[in-house]
Amino acid sequence: MKKLLILCFIVFTSTIAYSQFPTGLEASSDEEYNSIPTIVPLVSRSFNTLPSSYSLKAYCPTPKSQGNQSSCVGWASAHGARTISNAVKNGWKNNITKINANTFSPAFIYNSIKSPRKTDNTLDTKCERGSSLTNAALVLKKYGVVKNTDFPYNVNNCTTKPTNYLFTKASKHKISHFEKLNDKGYNANLVNNVKKALSKNHPVLFGLLGYNNISFHPNTYVYKKNYGAKGHALVVVGYDDNKYGGAFEIMNSWGSWWGNKGFFWIKYEDYKEQAKENYVIVDQLNNPNPSPNTNYVTGNKLGGEMTLKLSSGSNMPISLAEGATRNFNIVKATKTTYKVNKAYTSGTQFRIYLKSKQRGYVYLIGYGSSDKSVNKLYPFGSYSDFFNYTNSEIALPNEDYFIEFDNKPGRDILCVLYSKEKLNINNIVSKAKYSSGDFVSRIKKALSYKMFKGSDITFSKDKIAFNASSKNLSSKVVPVFIEMNHQ
Repeated sequence: MKKLLILCFIVFTSTIAYSQFPTGLEASSDEEYNSIPTIVPLVSRSFNTLPSSYSLKAYCPTPKSQGNQSSCVGWASAHGARTISNAVKNGWKNNITKINANTFSPAFIYNSIKSPRKTDNTLDTKCERGSSLTNAALVLKKYGVVKNTDFPYNVNNCTTKPTNYLFTKASKHKISHFEKLNDKGYNANLVNNVKKALSKNHPVLFGLLGYNNISFHPNTYVYKKNYGAKGHALVVVGYDDNKYGGAFEIMNSWGSWWGNKGFFWIKYEDYKEQAKENYVIVDQLNNPNPSPNTNYVTGNKLGGEMTLKLSSGSNMPISLAEGATRNFNIVKATKTTYKVNKAYTSGTQFRIYLKSKQRGYVYLIGYGSSDKSVNKLYPFGSYSDFFNYTNSEIALPNEDYFIEFDNKPGRDILCVLYSKEKLNINNIVSKAKYSSGDFVSRIKKALSYKMFKGSDITFSKDKIAFNASSKNLSSKVVPVFIEMNHQ
């Protein structure tokens, strides 16, 4: 009898591990996906110091079940990623009681964004219609989300919408950024980008698309790759290079009795193939209760470094302009900050490498004296202007392409804007094009009320680098002008 009971238990637990429940992820359209900014193009060496493993499980709530609703997007984004990011911000590591008491509402997201009708246009009375992660992102960023105690999940009701009062309350919990980690069809840096986000305490939302069921390799909780038409929203909460040849740990929304207490693993290679949509959740930059291992900006400081590197691999030689600091925030002072000491011919290719000492924003504007042209060089395409990672480096345009001197010789100027706040870069470029005065003066005029004072900045003499510190909280931007002779 005892053996029979043991056998029944093994069969029962095996059935739980492989049971399938409602999912609900609808793939984002190309237009929706492209509307989400792509993280800055980090260079390969920015990943060299990643730890071999990292986990956010100590900040995770207990996994719960979405039941019969197709509400996985609400669970992954609210109960999962948003709850984790909030726990990180408040330093609630291993405080499961506190974390579970402060989970965010899946219903707030799902009920707000799901279509009331099924794909055949009949009313969706049984909550069978899913939703997209991009729509969830818009709610989290524009409106925020309330706690589950304010808008409890009801497995029998998905039609009740949050009230205006709840939307007001949700505004306290807006996220700062929601950025995609890869473009569709381009997964070259996906694994490293996910690992980088996790190592900086940012949970990653992703869509497992084109599969049939979540089943495991024998005697493990490792996803066994398979193909089908399903889509499911999940959260990456950790990684380990030494497990199963390298794998991510995943939080599901099918209950804590499913899988390994609600979690399972996906090998890196399988993740690259079937995780088609990948997003990083970034909490608000202001951090009232910072934990020791977060990288939030403290004080009114700004610092950055920049290298101009030719396609041959050698650096362009530079020198600091005389009086650069003294004349820095004088609008009528027309000198650039740095000058490239060597002239270059048309067709010369180079790349710009940028580092930032604080989380902030980076922009690049180019000026050509031959035709008086002013152009925004970065951000371009769908890339983000937000530099989320300190002591990391980005390449402009990226590691696959170069900037090339055109066939119009003259005095070219590159302007790099390091900023603590998001700028209306198109407006600044417009003022640089059409205002009176020279290019340097026009940029300074457009930023005059936001610039750090020259007396608050120290520029390096042997490389393009600066450190700024001010007691004036309105100081937000340091523009760095680099003159280049194009012959």
